[in-house]
Amino acid sequence: MNDIKAVFDIGNETIKAVVFGQDNEKDAILAKHSEPVMWMRKGKIIDAEAFTSTLNKIVDNFIKKLGGDFIEKVYVGVSHPELLVQRIVEGKRIMTEEVEPADLDHLSRIVADIAHVNNYEIIKIVPVARIVDEDKKEKDPVGLQCKKLELMADVFLLPKNFYSGLLDAFDKIGLEIADIIPNILAASEVAIDYDHKDLGTVLVDIGKNQTSYVVYEDGFPLGYGTIPLGGENVTKDISIGMQVDIKEAEEIKKTLGTVYVDENTQLDSPMDVYFLAEIISARYEQIFEKINIHLKSLERDWRLPGGVLLIGGASKIKNLEILSKNTFKLASFLGRDQIVNFGELSQNLQFINLLWCYYWSQKYIDDGRRFGNGFWEIAKIGKKIWWFFKNLF
Repeated sequence: MNDIKAVFDIGNETIKAVVFGQDNEKDAILAKHSEPVMWMRKGKIIDAEAFTSTLNKIVDNFIKKLGGDFIEKVYVGVSHPELLVQRIVEGKRIMTEEVEPADLDHLSRIVADIAHVNNYEIIKIVPVARIVDEDKKEKDPVGLQCKKLELMADVFLLPKNFYSGLLDAFDKIGLEIADIIPNILAASEVAIDYDHKDLGTVLVDIGKNQTSYVVYEDGFPLGYGTIPLGGENVTKDISIGMQVDIKEAEEIKKTLGTVYVDENTQLDSPMDVYFLAEIISARYEQIFEKINIHLKSLERDWRLPGGVLLIGGASKIKNLEILSKNTFKLASFLGRDQIVNFGELSQNLQFINLLWCYYWSQKYIDDGRRFGNGFWEIAKIGKKIWWFFKNLF
C-alpha cells in the first residue's frame, strides 16, 4: 500500500475524513470517520482548542484502525460562506520570436504577486486560459509566434482568521496540510461533464450555510460565486412561519418540504402544505435570483443551453428543479452526485464533497506521476499554486 493520504471535509455540523491509499494502482479506502463539530458556526472557528480536539479524535481513530500513523499527506476540502473568487487577467509583450516557458512563468508570478485582498488568504490560483494576441485561447502556447500573451486566472481566497485557524489546528496535531481545495472547484471537475461545460451550464451547490456556483461556457469557467444562504435558512424560515421549534422545523422540511405543491404532495397533513411551500420557495427563489444577477452581468441569463445542475444536500428538496426552471428560464436538473465510485461510500451524500476533493487531488496535485513539463509550482507555508493546463481539458 502506498500514496496514503487523508482528506478532510470541514463542515459546520461535522468534520468528515477518509484515509485513501493506492493498492496495485487502484484507489482503496483504508479508514473513514466523522465527528460532530460543536464550536464552528457559519465558517468561523469559535473555540480553537475544541476544534483541534475534534481533529485529534479523528486522527486517533485512524491510528487505531490502521495500527499506526501512516498518513503521509493531508488535503482539506472547504465550503465557506465568505469564500471569494477573483478573476485576474495579466498580459505581456513577447519580445522574442515565439513564446518561451519563461514568458509563462513571468505571467504566473505577476498574478501571484497582485492577487491579494485585505484580511483574506489565497488558497489557490487556478489558470482559466492563456490568450494569444487578445483573441485565441491556447492550452499550451509555448513555441507559438505572437506579439502578446495573456494569462487569465481565478484566485480563491478564504478569510485569514479561518485559514490561520485551520493551519494551526492541524499543526498542533502534527499534520501539515498539503492543499486546501474549494469544494465547488472539486465538484465542477466531477459533477459537470465536458459537454455541459461546452454548451454553457450553471452548477449550483446548495449546502447548509452557503450556496456556491460556477458558470461554464465553451469549456471554460466564466465565473464563480458564493451566497451565504442555504438549507439552514430554510429551516429557520419554517420555524418562524409555522411557529414551531427549530428541530421540528427541520423534520417538517425533510418529510413534507416542497417548493411546489403537486399531485404527489401529502395533502392530508395537519400542516398547511400550501403555506409551507410558499415559505420554502421564497428562500430558494432568493438564492436563485442572486445567481441570476450574476448571470445578467455576464450576459448569460436565459442563454445557457446546458441549463442548471443542482447539487448539494439542500438541493434535494422536492420539486426544486421546477422552481429553478421558472426562475432561470433554463432547463434544470438534479445533478448526479454519485459519480466518483467508491462503493457504499459513494451513496452517502455526506461524503460526496470529500470524494470529489480526493478525485481533484489525484488528478491535479503532483505526485511524481501525473504531470509533464507544463507543471509549475510556487509553494509557501500552507499555500500552493498549481498550474495544470496539461490536464485541464
